[in-house]
Amino acid sequence: MQCFSVRSLEWKLFLYSAASGGFACAVFWNALTGDFVYDDTYAIVQNPDVYSSSPMANLLKNDFWGFPLQSEKSHKSFRPLTTLTFRVQMTQMANTADKQAANVMHRINVILHGINTALLIPLYRKFGFSGKECFVAGMLFACHPVHVEAVANLVGRAELLATLFTVLSILLWSPSNKRWPLSMLLGSLALLCKETAAVVALPMCTVMQTLESLKKPSSRLKTVLPLLLLAVLLVARVSLHGGIHQRPFLHRESNPAAFAENMATRILSLHFYLYRHLVLLLWPNPLCCDWSYGSIPLLHSFADMRSFGPFCVIYGLPAALLGLASSHASRTYHRGLLLSSALMALSIVPFSNVLFTVGFAVAERVLYLPSIAACSIIGHIICVSLPAHGPPSRLWRCVIFLIVVMWCGSWARSCLKQSLVWGTAESLYRAGVDANPSNEKLHDLLATRLQNSGGNLQEAMWHAEEAIRLNDDYWHAHATLGQLRSSGGDRSGAIASYTKALRLAEEQQLDTVADAPKVRLNLAVQLQDVDRQAAEGHFRRLCLLPGSDPLRAMGLVIFGAFLESGARGRQEPLEEAAYMYEEALRSSALEQRSAAHLRLGSVIRRLALTYNESLIGRGVGALVAPSCSERSATLQTGSRIPGTWWQVWKCMMEFKLETEGCHKEMDLVVLGPCHSSPGNLALAEKAWRIFRGCMAKEALAEGARRFF
Repeated sequence: MQCFSVRSLEWKLFLYSAASGGFACAVFWNALTGDFVYDDTYAIVQNPDVYSSSPMANLLKNDFWGFPLQSEKSHKSFRPLTTLTFRVQMTQMANTADKQAANVMHRINVILHGINTALLIPLYRKFGFSGKECFVAGMLFACHPVHVEAVANLVGRAELLATLFTVLSILLWSPSNKRWPLSMLLGSLALLCKETAAVVALPMCTVMQTLESLKKPSSRLKTVLPLLLLAVLLVARVSLHGGIHQRPFLHRESNPAAFAENMATRILSLHFYLYRHLVLLLWPNPLCCDWSYGSIPLLHSFADMRSFGPFCVIYGLPAALLGLASSHASRTYHRGLLLSSALMALSIVPFSNVLFTVGFAVAERVLYLPSIAACSIIGHIICVSLPAHGPPSRLWRCVIFLIVVMWCGSWARSCLKQSLVWGTAESLYRAGVDANPSNEKLHDLLATRLQNSGGNLQEAMWHAEEAIRLNDDYWHAHATLGQLRSSGGDRSGAIASYTKALRLAEEQQLDTVADAPKVRLNLAVQLQDVDRQAAEGHFRRLCLLPGSDPLRAMGLVIFGAFLESGARGRQEPLEEAAYMYEEALRSSALEQRSAAHLRLGSVIRRLALTYNESLIGRGVGALVAPSCSERSATLQTGSRIPGTWWQVWKCMMEFKLETEGCHKEMDLVVLGPCHSSPGNLALAEKAWRIFRGCMAKEALAEGARRFF
């Protein structure tokens, strides 16, 4: 009979896992049709490490957003396994970041959430909860609305994978079997999915080992082994981004409390941020994609009534959980509540700003792991409130059952609704503005989205102006307003907005990161016909960007056209324009290469005519070109154009060829793609061969002349 009851319980747990996992996938059905939104653009669409053209080794050198870990622009978020999953899927989708690729990636997120939910049933059982408690907790976790950001946002896959490896690590840990090395390996892999997970997985193994040693003495080495491994991993992790002195690049507005100058303001506000996270675990409303900037006003003193709640909850909750755990005579419940409390405490430490400063005020996605513990505690409280015997127990059980069903139904409805919100960028930002109207960043994002999608220009301009009203020092809102004014034909207004945006970006030391270089390019374009000297200064600043930056390559092409337009027959601006085109073509980041080739061919022809006129003006015959035949050092080093093939072309165009087809043939050579040194030499030889052929035709046509 005992064997039968054990098997019956195992079957129940299996059914509970299947039901909760299926329910988890069902409530996020609307997330399957989502697009790339919000942070997905930076972590996936614009991240070169996601595409197969980038070396695989870059996954270990760059952060989650594609910046080198040791760069000043890096957030130091090292998640190579998560990026690798994106890369594998993008390779399967032919490296095309379209709506279809986004749909496929969203399916994986939903499946991962279903697997995590199904694995929680055996995890809760291992903690020591009853079958009913496991089922109630699993169902609550499946439909918790705070999970929408982690599941419906592709960047949230870091949370999903880290949770998967953390749960597997805890499940496999046991002091009496030989699977503990595998458990520690899985805990280490969690660190490669999201850096904060290692603070949970490996320490939880130590906590479980400590509880086991209270009942049965065991090896102390095995107890501290996970912590030793964690220390080694953290040292290796810190060394990757250049040591403890290399701080992550964080915006002050993303976590205003952490950068507050007043100590009291910092302490009170950070406590309120943590309190807001804990409240969302029990009452997930309202939900918003961004809680930074002015979303949560800072607390400056205890005179603010909001300051009492955080201290009561943060310091009262551990005492309440310990009291609840000690009130049970059964060691099973005692163990389960203690482990859940430990899991919650460990999982909230990474975003509490205690160990290090994080790049957000409140983020719903980071609650994915703490909600495992929160749901188990809620499930335990619900189940222990059920009376054991007597006629009233049936009625009370029905009431509790209806409450749980309504609770899950309400949360499931919220998940379905919020998943649709995350479907498109516009719907996400509109919902964010409705839930958080004091956030200037959301107003700015909505204005940008409306402009890019061809929406209502007046509405977009209103949101940009509203963002500036909320925070006049928010440089990006001024840049957005400049773009909108430019689209509306207001050049002077656009120049004023761009100028102020750049000034604010420089004051905040952001003029070389984010979208500031793009703003500089837009300002330079607007100033071309108004203040050429100022425009040239901005163009030259863009030339200082890294060679791999696509904006630099685009700026070089536009700068070349700018120099051409102001040449007025002078040779030097044309030579510099050709140099700009050649530099742009050397960059692999240049997209519209054909346009750059055509511009370069055009300026070379203009240079040839200009050079011929200067020779004739000095009394030198057009067909006399000793520099070409002798290849003098003056020609090789005097030009500002370093390419060998350009020097050859300049020599050839010193002659006025009359033979039909010669210019066309040489144009084809010049406009051909050739960027490496061996290619330059090969192109030069080809050009000389064509040139000699043309000269031979011309000699025959004229009857007697020879040039070689």
